[in-house]
Amino acid sequence: MKVIESRTRVRYKETDQMGIAHHSNYVVWFEIGRTDLCRETGFSYRDIEKRGSLLVVVEIGCRYRTPFLYDDEVVIRTSVREVASRSMTFHYELVDSSGEIHATGFSKHLWLDRETRKPVKADAEVMRAFAPFLP
Repeated sequence: MKVIESRTRVRYKETDQMGIAHHSNYVVWFEIGRTDLCRETGFSYRDIEKRGSLLVVVEIGCRYRTPFLYDDEVVIRTSVREVASRSMTFHYELVDSSGEIHATGFSKHLWLDRETRKPVKADAEVMRAFAPFLP
């Protein structure tokens, strides 16, 4: 199973008075990782949508361990955990530059037809591109 690493830093606006990254940012960091993983397949989210599909979040979870602080580097490790004909589940590890895990999480996504907004089977060509990332 292939893992993508993305990097960002905790910006001042993302922290509270104590300099701790607000918990809502973790979901944003998950999105950065997921978007980068899709781009790595050769199909960005924009490309997938142009093909007539949407990949929408239906469930998300995060286990917080150690907070990130202002200006910490956040390394986002993203992989695909589960695949079904109409859904995908991504897994995330948020670590610092030394490799310490600060949080883990997942997001489950459903494939929808862009026009009807009804669940559909995943685009076969897109899924072939995802093959190196599948468990």
